[in-house]
Amino acid sequence: MKAPIYDQNGKKTGELELPAHLFDSKVNPSLVHLALVRQHANARISSAHTLRRGEVKRSTAKIMRQKGSGKARKGDSGSPILRGGGIAWGPRNDRNYTKDMPKKQRRLALASMLTKKAKSSKVLILENFTLENPKTKEFEKLLKALPESKSLLVIHNRNEILVKSSKNLKFVKPLLVNLLNPHDLTKFQTILFEKAALDEAEKIFTIEPTKRKVEKAAEKPIKKTAPKKVPIAEKETAGVV
Repeated sequence: MKAPIYDQNGKKTGELELPAHLFDSKVNPSLVHLALVRQHANARISSAHTLRRGEVKRSTAKIMRQKGSGKARKGDSGSPILRGGGIAWGPRNDRNYTKDMPKKQRRLALASMLTKKAKSSKVLILENFTLENPKTKEFEKLLKALPESKSLLVIHNRNEILVKSSKNLKFVKPLLVNLLNPHDLTKFQTILFEKAALDEAEKIFTIEPTKRKVEKAAEKPIKKTAPKKVPIAEKETAGVV
């Protein structure tokens, strides 16, 4: 799988072979779904909070006597069945929504998304972006020259000039290479990799193959022996016609 290389003026200078383990792997939609659910769940914050029966500031005295009133038996005014009382089974702000996922599965999900982008020609490479001072106009010229630039995710490797030149533009997001995540890959259509960031991504997101130890049983020669002839006892044959 190859991707085109562009300079900071937007001119195509060649093509580069992409790492196979990231951009030419098997697309697994179920793993992508699990990775997105995990990321959204881990970013979730529990803000809704209700008070239980013991936390409501109400009188703890019994409202009416147990029997003789002809009405239902009621406890104190903090009961969940009364207005102003506690909430039974309401949302709490201490609920934990975080989910876990093995590192290898997370990387395979990321590789699946990058592979899909590469197959649809949505991966571009920026050779270098060097200026004396950050300038948004210079990056705008680059965007106009690129074939796909309406929704762009810029992956960089600590390039402050590139970050400050692109962060004020609409539908453009600069992102550090080690923070590459499934949510941003679904949000933005095109990915612009800085060449140094692509080399760093190849080192960071390595996928180790699974090693399974298979022990072979020692082959033993099979000895064929004739069945033993057991003599029939006289008692067993008694009465047989």
